[in-house]
Amino acid sequence: MRAKRSKKYRKLMHQYELTFGFREPYQVLVDSNFLRAVHSFKMDLIPALERTVQGKVKPLLTKCSLAAVMADSPTNSRTDKPIRPAHLPPPTVLPLRHCSHNPESTPIDEVDCLMSLISPSPDSKKNKEHYILATADPPTPHEDKDAANAKKRKRVDPSQDPLRRAQSLRSGARAIPGVPIIYVKRSVVILEPMSTSSEKVRDGVERDKFKVGIAATAPGKRKREEEEEPQKKDRGLKRAKGPNPLSVKKPKKAKEDPSKQGLKQKKNDSGQSKDGASGEADHNADGEERREDGEGAHKKRRRRHKSAKSGGDNPAGSGEAQEAAAVEASE
Repeated sequence: MRAKRSKKYRKLMHQYELTFGFREPYQVLVDSNFLRAVHSFKMDLIPALERTVQGKVKPLLTKCSLAAVMADSPTNSRTDKPIRPAHLPPPTVLPLRHCSHNPESTPIDEVDCLMSLISPSPDSKKNKEHYILATADPPTPHEDKDAANAKKRKRVDPSQDPLRRAQSLRSGARAIPGVPIIYVKRSVVILEPMSTSSEKVRDGVERDKFKVGIAATAPGKRKREEEEEPQKKDRGLKRAKGPNPLSVKKPKKAKEDPSKQGLKQKKNDSGQSKDGASGEADHNADGEERREDGEGAHKKRRRRHKSAKSGGDNPAGSGEAQEAAAVEASE
């Protein structure tokens, strides 16, 4: 099977699962024409069905379908019983589905049997057991030479025509919503698309789900809002926050007025002039004292070095200290 077709069948069976509740293994009602078609094209029954529905299957054969299969087979001369045909699988592969349509349990027409199993009550038209119908067109009968050359042909009753009966079975199954139909066409097992009745039910289910979802979610949201309202705090309007202080340049100092700056400069100049005058007076007094001293004007007093104060560590320093003492004594 091609990938495109298998993907299409998988999606279709998924729709049946969501809308009508189909589950694996799928129960497949097989009729006599489907068995003949599968055998004529040399296909295995269960693998062909599993490839079509993309899942595990459980094929079933009704008593009436079994009677239709055995009716066409020849009888054994010794036992006077019909010989088991080659296209009928063993009961281990195709188990029997018991159906009782009358107290005597005698088989009825195959089409009526299958329709009664799919929809037990004709008024409700529901596939309660989730059956899948597998059918096919009957094989074309080989005409005899005499019948072909005959000028007059007998009219066949439309109700007894096997092709029309197979078509009536498929059309009746399409009228019941939720019935997947499988048929064989030119050695290919095909799954029919969803019928009009099934599509209407699917659309209704989807609409109901949508309405239920809206009704279920709306009250819950309102309750949550009512519960959360007293807990919320009124924060007021959102205001613009200040910039990051690390990413902003430092503010420059404000420039002072030129009038104040001029006053400060005048004050500084007046202070400096006073200091200069006092310094000059002190300097002149020191000069006069030095002149009065006479000798002291020529000999300046030497300052002691730190090494001289600390002791006789440095011999040069000790000699200078002795000379200074001698000069003081002579004065």
